[in-house]
Amino acid sequence: MDALVLTCDHDGRLRALHRLGAGLPGLTGKPGTPFPALFGPDAVAHALDLFSGLRTSGRALDHPVPSRLDPAGMFHVSGLSDAEGMVLAVARAPGGLAVVTEALDALNPRLARRLAPLGAAVAKPELPSADALFDEMTLLNNELANVQRALAKANAELAASNEQKNRLMGMLAHDLRTPLQVVVGFAELLEQRLDGRLEAAERACLERIRESSLSMRHMVEDALSLAALQAGRLRLARRPSDLAALVRRNVSMNRVLAEGKSITIELSVPERPLPLADIDPAKLDQLLNNLLSNAVKYSDRGGRVRVTLSEFAGEAPGDGGGRARLSVSDDGRGIPPAELAQLFQPFARTGRLGTEGEGTVGLGLYICRSIAEGHGGRITADSTPGRGSTFTVDLPLVASSP
Repeated sequence: MDALVLTCDHDGRLRALHRLGAGLPGLTGKPGTPFPALFGPDAVAHALDLFSGLRTSGRALDHPVPSRLDPAGMFHVSGLSDAEGMVLAVARAPGGLAVVTEALDALNPRLARRLAPLGAAVAKPELPSADALFDEMTLLNNELANVQRALAKANAELAASNEQKNRLMGMLAHDLRTPLQVVVGFAELLEQRLDGRLEAAERACLERIRESSLSMRHMVEDALSLAALQAGRLRLARRPSDLAALVRRNVSMNRVLAEGKSITIELSVPERPLPLADIDPAKLDQLLNNLLSNAVKYSDRGGRVRVTLSEFAGEAPGDGGGRARLSVSDDGRGIPPAELAQLFQPFARTGRLGTEGEGTVGLGLYICRSIAEGHGGRITADSTPGRGSTFTVDLPLVASSP
């Protein structure tokens, strides 16, 4: 190992320079030179810090002294102050004190003995007592317990706030639903009573009232469902129902929204009666509302939406009477592949607006998935950018028709 051992008086003036191996060629000086000057003018400040530490504490371990005199640009100095003066071991890397002391022991035993106390300090660091460790662990445990109590309190407050938010959302949505139903009902009644007496502009106003009211009702139903889902209380009032009649009625209602963009909704249902489906009619109505609303939203004016209901044999145990498949297809702009995986997540919003700037909060498809899975079914999406999208819902049917 190449290193230097310097001996100095108590004022830091060099007495002798002892080389180990090839020494450190860049470091040299005459007796009487203050040792900080040996490291070069750029390193004087760091070397003076080392000298000050030796004067104050009596020892230094691997003190770094940056210097241009060494190709690596750094020296590491360990030293101590004793009754004879100061002794310093200079190496190119930290941790070299033990090797320096061992090599020096064969060349200059007396000098090695002067460095020995510094080596002993490195080899035998002071360990904390058992009582000190116990006190430290007790303090840390107390701090951890305090943090856990604070976290539990914050979690309780957050849960209470979230519950209050869900309850308020449910109350608002519920209170909005009734007046919206009244608006829709009276708009339909006016249209029926005044049929034949309305001018085109007046009829258009009534259609706009119905269209806006239906859109609002869809959003209110989604808000109610979201509040129930977040509170873990989405309950299904299932009963044997005529799924084909429900789909016909829903399509007829949503044609009002489609007519606003001159979009045609085509319906295909089996001619023969299907077995009654064990469903919650209101929730299935909501699911179809969301799918048709999206199809209209992302279709160009004058486009076409296709709704198909069919029956197929079930593959899962207990399907008995088979399953119903409901699909909603459009010839709109389609969905990029990167966005398909996120479609059924809450508040997942694609980078697209509707063809006429319609926006979304990203709840409809999440609620559709929850409703489909709550019925023991599933919903899938298939889309090609520029060629439209198809959403398919599979649902179990009752084993036999009454």
